[in-house]
Amino acid sequence: MFCHKCGKTIHEGSHFCSNCGAKVPGTKDSNRSTKIVWLLPTVTFFVAVVVIATFYFHQSTTNSDIEAAVMDGEAYALEGDLLLAKAIFEQVLQKRPNHVSSAFNIEVIERGQHYEKLLEEVASFAGKKQFADGLKLLEELDRELKNEEGSFFNQYKERSVLMTASLTVASFDKAMHNQRTAQDLAELLEKIAGFTSAAASEMAQLLKEEIVKVAINHGELFLRKNQFTEAEVEVDLGLRYDPTNETLLAFKESVKNERIAFEQDEQKRLEKAQALAAEEDLLNSKNAIKLVSIDFFHDEDSGEFYVSGQLQNVGTRPISEIEVHYVILDEEGNELSKSKTTPSKSVVMPNEVVVFDEFLLISEIVTNVEIVDYKWKVE
Repeated sequence: MFCHKCGKTIHEGSHFCSNCGAKVPGTKDSNRSTKIVWLLPTVTFFVAVVVIATFYFHQSTTNSDIEAAVMDGEAYALEGDLLLAKAIFEQVLQKRPNHVSSAFNIEVIERGQHYEKLLEEVASFAGKKQFADGLKLLEELDRELKNEEGSFFNQYKERSVLMTASLTVASFDKAMHNQRTAQDLAELLEKIAGFTSAAASEMAQLLKEEIVKVAINHGELFLRKNQFTEAEVEVDLGLRYDPTNETLLAFKESVKNERIAFEQDEQKRLEKAQALAAEEDLLNSKNAIKLVSIDFFHDEDSGEFYVSGQLQNVGTRPISEIEVHYVILDEEGNELSKSKTTPSKSVVMPNEVVVFDEFLLISEIVTNVEIVDYKWKVE
């Protein structure tokens, strides 16, 4: 190449003439080239920063929206608006299909809808006054709720307990009135004590009033049967929840007085029974035999003597091994002989009459026969 200004030869690749210093046409300014080389990485960096910042801002905004939606869904669920809560979580899953919390919350809400359906069925039974069916369904609901935890499920536990209490009290107006005790209501009251809602407070007060009524009702039933301990237990249970109730306190005093009177009467009856038992023992052991009749025949020529008679068991128990002891007397009343005989039966029942007899040989003249003793064994 040649310089366009001085015509001297220019080495290939040179940007300026070595003779006059003129710039070779078509060459680039090294300073500008250097600036362009440094400018490209800087622009790329700032573009990347803008893109990343924009993406981060978008993600942050989306995450904030999702977190807010999840909080709203949980709030609606706790307020009982299950349909709206479920719809919110489904919208979250559309944006974030792998959002674990929302998927879990939907499962929880579906269980809540199941429990809501059972409670509606119970309410239907209550409206038809089918209290037994409603209580049976509530027992099933309680079994299912037993393993559920958290504030969302606690609302169903509370509603279940309150409905159980309501149906139980309502059932007292039916034939079931005397089939439950104050203890049944007390157990419900203890469950309700863990709840703080206004409905729980109102039901607790109603249960206390019913406990007093049932305690007195069952206490009177026990009292009529002279079951004083059972009556006192019922009254004390009522007083545990209403210690100053005047009706209960008066009834407790009545139970105490009737117990004392009954025990005094029992003591009198016992003493009388003991006296009668002593008389009966005396009768059976000392006076059980009564002589109904006695007769004898004596043949003076042959000396043959025959005595016979009848005895009656006037005691209250069977007697056996009976012996009749008698003496034979002459005309002056002197004892000629003594003997004993036994009845025809070995065991004589109360009020039964038996015969005894004996044959002897007596040479003397017999004018009389006297029974001197009886012996027997009380069965």
